[in-house]
Amino acid sequence: MRTRVLLVGARGYGAVHLARLSDRADEFEIAGVVDPAGPVETLPAESWWPTLAEAVDAGVRADIAVIATPIGTHAELAELAMTAGCDVYLEKPPTPTWSDYERLLAAQERSGRVVQVGFQSLASGAIARLADLGPVDSVAAWGAWARQPAYWRRSPWAGRREMNGEPVLDGVVTNPLSHAVITALRVAGARRAEQVASVEVELLHLNDIQADDLSSVRIRLDDGRVVSAALTLCAPEQRIPMIEVRTERGDARYAYKSDSVEIDGVVTEHDPGDLLRELVAHRRSGAPLSAALSDVGAFMTVMEAVRTAQAPRQVPPGAAGVRREGERWVLDDAEEWMRRTARAGALFSELRAPWAPRPGGAPRVLTALAGDRAARIGEWHDGAEVTATSGPRPFLHPLTTPAGVVVTDAHPLDHDWHLGVSVALQDVSGVNFWGGRTYTRDRGYRWRADHGRIVPQVIEDRVGLLRVQSRWYGPDGCALLSETDAFSVEDVGGAWAFTFDIVLEPAGAEAVTLSGPGPNGRADGGYGGLAWRLPAVEDVRVRTPSAQGESAVHGSIADWVALTGAFPDGRATVVLAAADDATRADPWFVRVESYPGIGSALAWQDAVVLRPGDRLHRRFHGLLADGDLDDGTVEALLGRIGSGEDGGGKPHLGSSED
Repeated sequence: MRTRVLLVGARGYGAVHLARLSDRADEFEIAGVVDPAGPVETLPAESWWPTLAEAVDAGVRADIAVIATPIGTHAELAELAMTAGCDVYLEKPPTPTWSDYERLLAAQERSGRVVQVGFQSLASGAIARLADLGPVDSVAAWGAWARQPAYWRRSPWAGRREMNGEPVLDGVVTNPLSHAVITALRVAGARRAEQVASVEVELLHLNDIQADDLSSVRIRLDDGRVVSAALTLCAPEQRIPMIEVRTERGDARYAYKSDSVEIDGVVTEHDPGDLLRELVAHRRSGAPLSAALSDVGAFMTVMEAVRTAQAPRQVPPGAAGVRREGERWVLDDAEEWMRRTARAGALFSELRAPWAPRPGGAPRVLTALAGDRAARIGEWHDGAEVTATSGPRPFLHPLTTPAGVVVTDAHPLDHDWHLGVSVALQDVSGVNFWGGRTYTRDRGYRWRADHGRIVPQVIEDRVGLLRVQSRWYGPDGCALLSETDAFSVEDVGGAWAFTFDIVLEPAGAEAVTLSGPGPNGRADGGYGGLAWRLPAVEDVRVRTPSAQGESAVHGSIADWVALTGAFPDGRATVVLAAADDATRADPWFVRVESYPGIGSALAWQDAVVLRPGDRLHRRFHGLLADGDLDDGTVEALLGRIGSGEDGGGKPHLGSSED
């Protein structure tokens, strides 16, 4: 027996439904078409009505009403169709507002009918394959699509946030790439609104539209897990949207447009499923629905967050990475930015995307006296804008040489949690203050809901000294450590020199264990302590007084480590030196081949236990110099630190107007 279908909306995406129904004439009988634009050429004129109400009044009866109309009309039409005795296939998104969603749920309950929402990706067999991986830790979705100007002219409501005072929400999050958002939620097991604790959105647009075409979303579930998405319609070329699923058993990627899943390098293809056929099976045998109206409540919390958010911000045409291509605006490196943002569980501003709004307060500008002038050497940030999974903490960036060569990097593409010069540990009594995945003894690196936050407060700011006191808070809000830093800088004649004192103490009455990948089983991977991420550098020479090269220097004990190379702004040398015996006993951590970075490993192989009353102190000197320095010059410049032999006058550190 064929299923009678009433098609409401035969243009736009409705034309796709019309073609599918026509191709499946053995399964479906088209009972009629409703479209205010007039009859369709392929069907008799007598099967057409301008409104659904007129079709119902004319006695048209159908098993299913397929509704593919503007978003703002969904609630009224679906309610009328259910009242007329139809089950409903409703194109996504179901409604533009939460109140309309509740209205439809109530109408469904009264009528005894059901609504299947047109989120096609939810019917895919890939969803079941991902479920085989077990409990999900977090999910990230990213999509970089390319839309031509004609896309925004496809209908009067295209690209609009509202029309005639009513919400439309035809933006990237809520319409063209809404599949990415709801599929990420479904994979995380979030169906109902009560499973969502909070939704943060950052809505931007490049094109001349009301709605968003470049947006990031962070959804926190009631159990603390994060579902994130970064989406745009401004890519130079269209890319397949991806959903990355992180579990204890491993990570997987789901390309929902192609129904393929990659796990451990093995790709499997899956049946895409069919939501309309599912609805027919449900009518006949009670088979489950993949996209039942009652199961999209979690997504509707995102719809409501977008609706109530501040109107999308226009990205300035002159912003870095934005260019004109014919009639449209294009975001260079769009896919990379979407991937990076979603995987970090971040918003664009938190990653300091050059075209995104700047969060938080202004950084402190660091200056040093050179002769009779104050020269800028860098900035200090409180880290408040750093996303939770990247280890929020204070950091120094950029730091520059006297000639202006930048020798730090922050939020690099390969490791978002690398933040200039900072103090961080990956395991403090089980809490990750480093950011990124946590190294576990039995399963290697895993994403876990174990990230902490370091909250600083400036307690002294005067000539030559910036002193900061910080508290290290776990995800439960309890303070584990108290940290006091003192940072000073001076001109030692040919280089900027700094001294960095770090003191760590337990914040409470319990002992605290300082650990990381090394003590947890990763050979030669004992990073944690003072970390210095450098920008891209070529022709690298890394050394200590007695060793040359990454393999020889990494893990070694020496008075200092120096790295010389060609940075994007010029050739420079950076030096990190131990200024006391306790600091000198810690091995140097060095990376050159995989990424450029140096640091001092506080817990290289063995964990450090701090009991109440204990006080761990590390003291470093450092140099920021232009060009190449030989060992003798390094020793001589380090010897001048704090001696007054600066050749430039009294040191100064603090806020500046320049």
